[in-house]
Amino acid sequence: MIPYNQAVEQLEEEEKPKIYTLNSIRIATFLFGPLTAGYLVAQNYKAFDQREKVTATWIIAVVALIAVVGLAVFTSGTERFPKFIFPLAYAWGTFLLVQKFQGEQMKEHSAAGGTTFTIWRALLAGLICLVATLVIICVILLMIPGALDE
Repeated sequence: MIPYNQAVEQLEEEEKPKIYTLNSIRIATFLFGPLTAGYLVAQNYKAFDQREKVTATWIIAVVALIAVVGLAVFTSGTERFPKFIFPLAYAWGTFLLVQKFQGEQMKEHSAAGGTTFTIWRALLAGLICLVATLVIICVILLMIPGALDE
């Protein structure tokens, strides 16, 4: 039989939520877009028990997605405009925002022995967010008359 103290310690260790690391968020955001950042950051807020910030995170992610798609369409005719600028910009912006708003909590989480999700889980979440983004864009294009007539 396990002593009570050890049982409580084991239970506390099991209950500690996992979070996504700063690097996982940055890499997944660069590869898969702003919705990925929204999902990963929102999951961290849930783990930090700050559920009131989840909605704002999603709103910011959707606005960022609209801005990125709009800017990509606007600059698509420009030959000399480097296409990698957008992923670098939103990945860097996400990195700075996460570092500012969740950085201390991430450090405290690690110092307290908290665990993190693997990069592979972040990449899988990013892939799912990318598919969702593409589906949304396709649905919007299908709803606009003449958008696909070329």
